[in-house]
Amino acid sequence: MGRGAVRRIVGAGVSGRWVPGRTAWLVASALLVPMMGAANAQAVAATVSEASPVTADTRDLSPEAVASRKAADSGSPVEVGAETTPTQLVTAQPDGTFTVAFDPVPVRVKKASGWVPVDTDLDATSSGVVAPKAAAADVAFSGGGSRDPLATITQDGKTYSVGSPWALPSPKLSGSTATYPDVMPGTDLVVQATADGFSENLVVKSRDAAQNENLSSIAFPVSTDGVSAYDTHSGGAALVDDQGRPVFTTGTALMYDSSAVAASPQATGSATAAKASYTVAAASSDQAAASQDGELDGPAPGARSQVMDVTVSDDALTLKPDRSFLDDPDTTYPVVLDPQTTSASLSGWTTVWSSSPSTSFWKTSHSLGVGYDAWVDNKKARSLYQFDTHTLGGKKILSATFTALEVWSANCTAKAVQLWRTGSISSSTKWSAQPSWAAHVDSVSVAKGYSTSCPGGNVSFDATSAVSYTAGQSSSTTTLGLRAPGDEDDEIAWKQFASPSDTKPTLSVTFVSKPSAPTGVKLSSPSVACATSLGTAAVIRDATPTLTAAPKSADGSQSTLRPNFEVYRYDANVGDPLVGSGNPSAYTTSGTAGTWTTAALTSGQTYWFRARSQYKYSFGGTTGYMYSAWSAACWFRIDTSAPVQPDVDSATYQECASPDAPDECTAYGGVGAPAPFTLKANGATDVVKYTYQLNDNPVRTKTFTAATTSYATSLAPDVRGVNTLTVQTWDSAGNASSSYTYTFKVAAGAGPLSQWSMDEGTGASAADAIGGKTATLAGSATWSDHARLGKSVQANGTTSYAATTSPVLDTTKSFTVSAWARLDDLSHNSVALAQAGVNGSAFALYYSTSYNAWVFNRYTTDVVAPTIVRSNSTALPEAGVWTHLMGVYDAQEQTIQLSVNGIPQGAPVSYTTAWQGTGGLQIARGQYGGHFSNYFPGQVDEVTVWNRILSEEEIADLQATTDASTGQARPALAAEWGMEETTGTSAADSSGYGHPATVAAGGTWTTDTDGGKGNVLSLAGTSTANATTTGPIVDSQGDFTVAAWAKLDASALADTSVAHHMRIATQSGGVRDSWGLWYDQAAGSTQGMWVFGRTTADTTSGAVVAVPANIASAQLVDPGDWTLLTGVYDGAHHQLFLYVNGVRQGAQGDTDTDDDTGDGIVFTQPWQATGTFNIGRGRISTGAYSDYAHGLVDDVRVWTGVMSDTAIDQMYVNEVPIPL
Repeated sequence: MGRGAVRRIVGAGVSGRWVPGRTAWLVASALLVPMMGAANAQAVAATVSEASPVTADTRDLSPEAVASRKAADSGSPVEVGAETTPTQLVTAQPDGTFTVAFDPVPVRVKKASGWVPVDTDLDATSSGVVAPKAAAADVAFSGGGSRDPLATITQDGKTYSVGSPWALPSPKLSGSTATYPDVMPGTDLVVQATADGFSENLVVKSRDAAQNENLSSIAFPVSTDGVSAYDTHSGGAALVDDQGRPVFTTGTALMYDSSAVAASPQATGSATAAKASYTVAAASSDQAAASQDGELDGPAPGARSQVMDVTVSDDALTLKPDRSFLDDPDTTYPVVLDPQTTSASLSGWTTVWSSSPSTSFWKTSHSLGVGYDAWVDNKKARSLYQFDTHTLGGKKILSATFTALEVWSANCTAKAVQLWRTGSISSSTKWSAQPSWAAHVDSVSVAKGYSTSCPGGNVSFDATSAVSYTAGQSSSTTTLGLRAPGDEDDEIAWKQFASPSDTKPTLSVTFVSKPSAPTGVKLSSPSVACATSLGTAAVIRDATPTLTAAPKSADGSQSTLRPNFEVYRYDANVGDPLVGSGNPSAYTTSGTAGTWTTAALTSGQTYWFRARSQYKYSFGGTTGYMYSAWSAACWFRIDTSAPVQPDVDSATYQECASPDAPDECTAYGGVGAPAPFTLKANGATDVVKYTYQLNDNPVRTKTFTAATTSYATSLAPDVRGVNTLTVQTWDSAGNASSSYTYTFKVAAGAGPLSQWSMDEGTGASAADAIGGKTATLAGSATWSDHARLGKSVQANGTTSYAATTSPVLDTTKSFTVSAWARLDDLSHNSVALAQAGVNGSAFALYYSTSYNAWVFNRYTTDVVAPTIVRSNSTALPEAGVWTHLMGVYDAQEQTIQLSVNGIPQGAPVSYTTAWQGTGGLQIARGQYGGHFSNYFPGQVDEVTVWNRILSEEEIADLQATTDASTGQARPALAAEWGMEETTGTSAADSSGYGHPATVAAGGTWTTDTDGGKGNVLSLAGTSTANATTTGPIVDSQGDFTVAAWAKLDASALADTSVAHHMRIATQSGGVRDSWGLWYDQAAGSTQGMWVFGRTTADTTSGAVVAVPANIASAQLVDPGDWTLLTGVYDGAHHQLFLYVNGVRQGAQGDTDTDDDTGDGIVFTQPWQATGTFNIGRGRISTGAYSDYAHGLVDDVRVWTGVMSDTAIDQMYVNEVPIPL
C-alpha cells in the first residue's frame, strides 16, 4: 500500500489497489426507501440495456474510473454497477461526466442474479398466497378462503396485515391486481400491488349496490407484529415500531367515480377530453362492470372525488364512505373506495388541495393536479416530488432535468407551469401545512393531454439550480414542486400529471467529482524528491528548476486535469513572498504528471513550492474549472556553485528509469527487507561526508577522516511502492553538493510470522492462524466479549496468561510485535506481550507504574538482574480504553522503538546486545529475575508478530484493524446511547462496556414520531440540560469515531445579535474538552456550521483546531433538521474529519483516488482526556461548562478506530429518519 493507508480508509482507495466498496458519493446497496423495487419495468429494462454494467477490473482504479475508461473506449454510456440502487442508476459518459437517474419510488430489485426491473404482476405461490413477481415490498395477498389475511406487508421482521370482513372467493388475477368478485352484492374487493406496498379497493359497481347498508361502515380486521397504529392527523395513519419510528404508512382514502371531464368552455371543433388509459370504465349495469375485472387503474382526469373518513387502530381499518357522495345524482358508477398502504420512505410525492386543506395525499395513486380546477372540485392544487439525492453531496452539478408525464390539460392552449425548489415533504404535508416554496427554478409553457391535437406527453424542466443547492447543502433529498403562476386562478392553466405509482417522473443529473490533491509532487529537473521541511531542503544547482505533480480525480482517465504550481521564497523576517506561479499549457488525465519550469531564481536563496489539481470541465457549451486543496510544501535551496551531485547504486533495489513515471517502474524486494546501497562521490575527489535520507525518515550522516569515493550501507525500505533515497556529499572545506534522489520501487513486505485473533470464545487454546504455534490459556484466563475485534483474552492481573510452548521470533534479528491492550486498572506493572528467555524476557510490551507510561523494553543479557533498555511512551496510558501497542527491533540500526496507537514514541533507542529468547511467547505476563510476573489485568487482543520492520501504512492499518480482504477499517463500538428510554434519569449504554449516562434535571424524554426519530432526549439549552457519564470512553490519543443525531431548536438560534454555540457530544479533561461535536453560528449571521474539533492542550490557553476550518468550506445544512454528525480522528495520520449526513465536510476534492491521503484538518497535539463524557454541554476556554444544546439528541455513539466513508454513508442511509 502507498503512504497514508488509514487516511485513505477514511477518505480514499489504497495505493496499488482499489478498496472495494469505498465510494464517497454513493453506496451500492443503500436504500432510503427501506424496501426495494418499483414499477415501469419496460423503461427500466431499456435503460439497463443501454448502459452495460462494469465487471471486476484488475487495474488499480475505482469503479467510477473503470466505468469512465470503458465508456470512452466504447463510445457508449457504461453503468457504474457498484453504485446502482433501487432508486438510482449511475452511468459514466464517454465525455468523462457521470449521469445519475433518480426515481421517487424503487424501479429495480436486487435478486441473486443481479438487478431486475420491478414487476408487480401477481402470481400464485406454492403456499397458496398471491404475490408480485419482483417488488420492493414483501407483500402477499390471500389466495381465497378465510385462512390468510387479505393483504400482508413485512419489513425487517415487522408486519402489518389487513383481513377481510367477508369470506373471500378465489381471486381473479390481472397484472398487479387481484379481484375478489361480489364480496357484497354488486361490490368487488380489489387489491393491487405497488412498488412498495399495496392498496385495497372496494369497487361499488352500481347505484343499487351503493344502497347496501353495510357500506355505511366497513371494518377490515388488522393484525400487527412489531408495529402499532399512530394517527398522523392528516387523513392517514402510520404503523410505528416500539421506538416510535414509522415503518409503514396508510395514505388518505379517497372515493372517486367514473365521470368524464367536462368540455372546456374554450374548446373548438370536435376535440374531446381524453380519459387516459388508467381509468375505471363506466358501466350501466352490474354485468357490464363485472366484465371490467382487472381494469382498476385509478381515476380519470374528470372523476369526481371525495375524502373518506378512515380510522386505523391495532385491530381494524375502518372506512366510512360519504353517503351524500354515493347518493349524489351527478355521481357516475362504478365508484371506487381506495385506502392504500406503503413502506415508510423519504422519497415520494404528494399533492395539496385548497378544498381539503387538512388532508394529506402522500403517495396517492391519483393524478397530480397543478393550478385551478374549475372542472370537477373547484380547487387549487399544487404537486410535489421528493428524490433521495444525498449521494450528490459535494459534487459539481453540471445539469439536472426533471421530467413528468402530463396526462391532461384544459385545452390545447399552452399555459405556464412553474418548477420550484421546496422544503421537504412527508405524509403530513397538506394545503394547510405546505413546505417552503424556496426558489422558483424554471417555467415551461405547455398543453398536453387534452386531445389528439395536443396528446399527453412528458414535460421537462431545468432543475440544475435546485439540485446544485441541495448537493451543496449535503441535503438528504431534493424536493421539487409544480404550481401555476401568480394567483393560480386561470382555469385554462389547469393540468394533471400522472401519479408516480403509474408513470415514474425522473430526475436526471449530470455531474463530475471535484479533484483531489496531486500526488508525485517533486522537482523533475533536476530529479529530486520533495523535502518536507526547511531543515532538509534539497540543494540544486539549476536556477530554473522544473516542477512536477500528478493531478488526481476519481472521474478517472477521462477527466481533464493539470497541476497548478506556486513558488515562495523563504524569508525569516516576514511572510514568505510568492515569487512565481504557473502550470503546464496542456491538460492530461488523472494520475498523469504535468511539469512547469520556473523563471530564474536566485542562487543562495531557499524556496518552497506547492501544487494543486485543476479540473477543466465542459458541458452544454460552457467551460468551468475546479481546484483541489494545495499539497504540502516542498523545500529546496539553489547553489549554482555546489559541487557535482553524488550517485547511488543498488543491485537489489534498482533505480526507476523515469522517476516521473513510477507506474512504469518494476518493484523489487519487499518492505522491511534490507539490501546494500552504495553512495558514490561521482567523480568528486575531496568527499569526507555523506548525508542521506530514505523517504521522510531522519537524515543520516556518515563522516570520514580522509577523502573517500563511496560509502556502502544497508537500508530497509519502509514504503510499499515508490521509495526515494536523497543523498548529498560534503568536501573537507564544508561545501555541500547538490542533492541527488535515487528513486526505486518496492514490493509488498512478507506477511506476519504468527497471528492470534483471540476469537475462539471457548476452550483453552488460542490458534495461531499463520504459524501454527497455539497459545494455551492458563491461570484462570478466560475469553471476553470486550474486544478490539471479535473476542479477546481476559486476564485477572495475578495468575492469568496465554503462552506458546516454543519461541516464535528470532530476537537476534529485526522484528515487529503488535497487540491491542485494555487495562482494567493502573495499579501495577502489566505486561501485554513478551517472549521468554531463561531468566528474563527477550522483549516486553507493558505498562509501567513508575514511568506511568507504556514501554517496549529489551534486557541487555539473559540474567537475573539485567540492564534494561527502554523505549517509553510520551502518550499517557489510561485504564478502560483500547490502546494499540507495537514494538520494533531494528537489527541494522541496532535500535528499539515503541509505537502507541500508530505513533512512534520519541526517537529510536540504541540497543546493541540482541540475544535469543528461547522460551515461548507470553500473552498477559512477563519474565524477570527468573520468574514470570507482572500479570496483565484486562483484555489482550489481535496479537501479531513479524520478522521484519513494518512500513508506516502497515502500522496505520494495524491501528485501523484494516480487513485485508476488503481494505475497510473495522472500528469497535465503545459506547452507544440509543436514547430509547421514556422515563427515568439514566440513558443506557448498549455497548456492553457499562457507561450509563446520567440525565440532569433539564433533560427530558420525548417521542419524535412526526420527525421520524421516535424516542429521543430533549435538551432545553440550560446548565442542567445534559447527560454525562464517567470517561474516558476511548483513548483520545488514538484513532476514534464519534457520531450523534441532532436537531436544534430553530427559535434558540433566531437572535442574530449574539453568537450561538451548542455542543452535542464532548470528552472533557480537567480544564478543557479534548474533542467534541458542536454547532457554531457567528453573531450577525443566520447560518452556522457543524464542527468536529480538538484542543491542543488541557489548559485555558489551548487552541481549538476544527473541521471545517471555516464556514466557506462547509456544506451548510439546516440545524433545525435531523442531522447525522460523525467525527473521525485519524491519529495515525494526525487528521480530523467531519461528516454531515454521510458527506465529508471541508473536502476540496474526491476521495476515491488510489493515492489520495485525504484532506482533513491536520491535528498533531492529541492529549489524553480522563474527565466526563458529555451530551449537550462542553468546557469552554475558561474551563467552565457551557455551550448548552437546545434541541433533540439521539443515537450518540463512540468507536475505537476510524470508520470508513462507506460505513459512515451506510450508517446515514440505515438511520435517516422518515418524518410523518
